[in-house]
Order: sequence, then structure tokens, then C-alpha cells
Amino acid sequence: MAKQEKVDIWLANDWTAMPIARRLAAEQGVPYAYDTHELAVDEYAHRLVWRLTQRPVIAAIEQDGIAGSVVTSCVSQGIADRLHDLYALPEKPLLIRNMPHYEAHPYRPCGETIHVLYHGVVNVGRGLEACIDSIALWRPEFRLTIRGPGPAEYLEALAARIQNAGLGDRVTLAPPVPMIDLVQEAARFDVGLFALPGHSKQNVYVLPNKFFEYTMAGLALCVSDLPEMSALLRQHDLGRLIPDVTPQAIAVAINGFDRAAIDRHKLNALEAAKVLNWEAEADRLFAAIEAAVLASAAPKAVA
Repeated sequence: MAKQEKVDIWLANDWTAMPIARRLAAEQGVPYAYDTHELAVDEYAHRLVWRLTQRPVIAAIEQDGIAGSVVTSCVSQGIADRLHDLYALPEKPLLIRNMPHYEAHPYRPCGETIHVLYHGVVNVGRGLEACIDSIALWRPEFRLTIRGPGPAEYLEALAARIQNAGLGDRVTLAPPVPMIDLVQEAARFDVGLFALPGHSKQNVYVLPNKFFEYTMAGLALCVSDLPEMSALLRQHDLGRLIPDVTPQAIAVAINGFDRAAIDRHKLNALEAAKVLNWEAEADRLFAAIEAAVLASAAPKAVA
């Protein structure tokens, strides 16, 4: 029971937790912070009904909540800029990227078969249909595994799509693994794939945990050419970009890899993982939280 916990600060993880954190903080006389992993007001902006019914509620909760938050953080600079402008904030939210803890993985060069991985939520809006449709255009040495949780009916639809296209020997739908094993299991693959359509500001500014998990696992990356991901990919030379989420564009990106290039990107990923990890990222969040708690506890000056 949250009310029984005596804390120095409450942290609301995404907008759905904001009303709870605000109430608990008010009842206990402590501050609260807000950390968002999504651009909440644009998360499903491509859906008209969502824009009409959900966006106003989310915007109201978020605006009031951020106004009282002693620390506001988010996972990409694009989201920070958007929140700053949307809510006329006095300063930009703190950038705290969603990175895994550092794990040292050995370099593993490509074998005869090149194994491509998508891991994450398996659901509509993540470009998985286009990825499956593109496989017939991939060079024969490539294989795709799609791993993660998803609605049963959607998983069944993907399985039918794979079978109807005659791709049963080239695509595997794998069950999810525990989060603590995600990077270790990904390290068995060669290329990490994420072909996300840029159909909303949420998607344009996305910087997902899978980007850093693929990097930590020592994979070459093949991801959508969206600004947050493309900047990091180019900075560390991690792989190839997909300019448009179509079967043809995805196939061109995948086929643009040869084994030597994949192996180079894999080595770069292992090196980049030494700085793109939670241990390197967390200190700024902890320092901001500590400063906010100390400021909240300090005696208020009497006029």
C-alpha cells in the first residue's frame, strides 16, 4: 500500500501515474517528480477518436502535474523540446535516456546465416507487417526473429501473414523473455531491427530502450531514419537507416549490409555500450532528485 510508505519524494513514471504521485505527495508533505517515456499528448495522434477523447485529458493531467513537479525528465531531446514549448515551461525537462545497465558481451562475428532480431511489444503501429512483407526481397542468408508480448489475435494474424507469404522457414515468432535476460538473449543475433513509421510526433521523437538494448548486446542496428535514433546511430557508426517504412525500403537497408559491415558495426556497438548505459546516465537524474529533496526540506525564509 503506497500510503504506508514513508519516502522523501514520489516519482511518477509516465502520465498515468501522475495523479497518484501528486496525491501521495500532498498527503505526506513531500515533493514529487515526473519521468515520461513517451510524448504522451501525441502518442496515438494518428487516431482521430484518441485525439478527440484522450488527448485533452492527458494534456490537462500533464500540464497541472508538470507545474508542481520538482524534477521533470524525459527520454529524448525531441520530447524535452516539445514539452517545453507545449506547456511554456521555464526550463527544458532533464534528458534521461532509457538505457540498460552495462553488460560486457563478447564480440561474435557473423556466421553463414545472418540473424536479424526485433524485440519489444508485438502490436500494430510498429512496422512489423512491412518488415515481414520485405523478407521476400532480402538476400537468402538473412533470417528474422520477432520476439515479444502481444495480443493473441495480432500474433495469430502475423503468423498467418508469414505462412501465406511462404516465409515460415525465414521468420520466427518467439515468445518474450524476462526483462533481465533481454540483452543477453539479443546478443545471440547479428542485426537489431526497428522499422517504426514516423506518423506522429511521438514516433518522430522516439528514442526507445530497444535501441540501447541492441547496442548493449553488440548488434548492428537497422532502424528508421528518425532524428533521435539517426543522430546516435551516425555518431557511433552503429548500422543503417531505413528512410521509409515500406517493404522495399526495409529490404534495401537490410541488403545494404554485408558481413564485414555488420561485424564492424557490432564492434562499434560494443564500444558505444561503454558510454550508452544506465550507470553513465543515472548520476544526472539522482543528482537532480537529491537537490530537489534537499531544497524541499530546507527551512523557508520568513519575510
